Amino acid sequence: MTSHRTNPDNPRIVIGSLCYIFYEQQVLLLKRLNPPFQGLWTAPGGKMVFGESPQECCLREVYEETSIHIKAPELCAIQTVVDIAIPIHWQLFIYRARLAKKLNPQHQPDHHEGKFRWFALDELPSIDRPYTDKQHWSHILKNDTVVWRGKFVYDTPYHLVDEQIVDAENP
Repeated sequence: MTSHRTNPDNPRIVIGSLCYIFYEQQVLLLKRLNPPFQGLWTAPGGKMVFGESPQECCLREVYEETSIHIKAPELCAIQTVVDIAIPIHWQLFIYRARLAKKLNPQHQPDHHEGKFRWFALDELPSIDRPYTDKQHWSHILKNDTVVWRGKFVYDTPYHLVDEQIVDAENP
């Protein structure tokens, strides 16, 4: 395992949750207006606030960003993303949820995250998404109870220097 160290007096550690929301053969994604991954499509979610569990963060962030209430999201992946240049360390809990009927996101008046769109699953290979999201995607689609784990280390926001993936096929 490679060790990457930054200035221990100034690292920023951020914990958050993302949620892939499915309806039939579609998934709801957000085109981000802000860093990280500005301009790319990713799952709705955000930073945990003091006192929240990862699941509570998931439920709150999905509702704040989309006005959609999800129930019982399933934890599918835990992802660590580190950028040693900034320095920032993201710890992300990644969930999936299924809707019984298709709901369109309703933006709150002060919502500035980006725009949402439903994508057919077969469209995803042709849209711009973060590299890290592409790595856990096949596991998100499975009905597997194993939690996928991955760590991605960058030395700039777009230059990957180390990658470690642990899943059912690669324990």
